[in-house]
Amino acid sequence: MQVLEEAAPLDSPRERILAAARKIFLDGPPEQATMDAVAHQAGMSKKTIYREFKSQVELLTALLIENAADMGPVLPPGANDDIELELYGVLVRMVTHFTSPRSMALARLIISEVRRYPELMSATKPKGFPRELLADWLAAPVVRAKFQIEDPDDAAAMLFGMVMQDSGFKLLVLNTATLPQHLIEARARRAVQIFLRGVRK
Repeated sequence: MQVLEEAAPLDSPRERILAAARKIFLDGPPEQATMDAVAHQAGMSKKTIYREFKSQVELLTALLIENAADMGPVLPPGANDDIELELYGVLVRMVTHFTSPRSMALARLIISEVRRYPELMSATKPKGFPRELLADWLAAPVVRAKFQIEDPDDAAAMLFGMVMQDSGFKLLVLNTATLPQHLIEARARRAVQIFLRGVRK
């Protein structure tokens, strides 16, 4: 798994820019999500911003990486761990984090910017995002010893999708939509049971 960069000092230009970008891009209306607005919020020139981030795509990617890092590390299971219980915990934590209002605001922003910046489609999948994190977990030797998972990446997408089901579109379209915790937990428990039953050696 890729190691994320250490956070910049709070008073550094980079952190001031990221703080301004969070305010403008995630808390404000999409039509005001511009580099000019970020520069004004940060109290610096656009030239200074472009010294830290070469493009708006790079700034958005930094926000994505930061958001993924906020969830904390996803550690592989140990030899004595209960795989079903551990996978359930990982799945609940990931879906809870990536369906939070802040994460969904970031997802909506990315979708709105893809037409102007098609390269975002390839820039939004560094290590540290749900599918990649879950695929790495499923590829761990301890898991592979007990379960036959031919394609961890495909299995990760399926598991995440089973928990999200039909909720993803509503979360993206409606700012007030949420995925209740009890529903995340119930879906994750059932998804893990079905999945592990199908891949058990």
